[in-house]
Amino acid sequence: MKVLQEISNYQYLANPITLSVIGWLLLYLFFVFFIFFYRLISLNSWINRENESLNSLLLSGNLSSNSALQSCQEREEKVGKQLLNACIEASRKEGKKGLTFLSIVSSTAPFIGLFGTVVSILVAFSHMGNNTSLSLVAPAISEALIATAIGILVAIPAYSFHQILANRYEDLIYLLKMQRDFLLNG
Repeated sequence: MKVLQEISNYQYLANPITLSVIGWLLLYLFFVFFIFFYRLISLNSWINRENESLNSLLLSGNLSSNSALQSCQEREEKVGKQLLNACIEASRKEGKKGLTFLSIVSSTAPFIGLFGTVVSILVAFSHMGNNTSLSLVAPAISEALIATAIGILVAIPAYSFHQILANRYEDLIYLLKMQRDFLLNG
């Protein structure tokens, strides 16, 4: 908590590149949380529908109308493996939405923060001249390290959220494949 107070009271954040980097990273952070919660809610809802459909299929032999595979079954009189696989692939594409962005953010955010750090340190050294003392260099280096810290702070939830959504996505595909196998063998 004390560190956050010191950062908020920090008066040396004057380098426009550092401010741009921090703004970029905060924008990333907003989209990371938005995508995560939106996709988590939609994937959980879809998984619940597919779970209900699988239970209906196992108990009564009928595929629920809520299943992603139902539209494939309605189009053809005889449901084939290729058609069901095509429906699963369509669901796979829909289920993966947002994962690429989270992956990109988790891998690039530290580098964006590092870019802000490097530029800030270069600017600090260029303004030093012959007067070099710790009291002149320390604030500039502190400013530079804030960009790196924010980059890491953005990357951690992006990576964690990517892993959570990828796991939920695999659960969805597993349920669809179980339904497909039951329809083909049942």
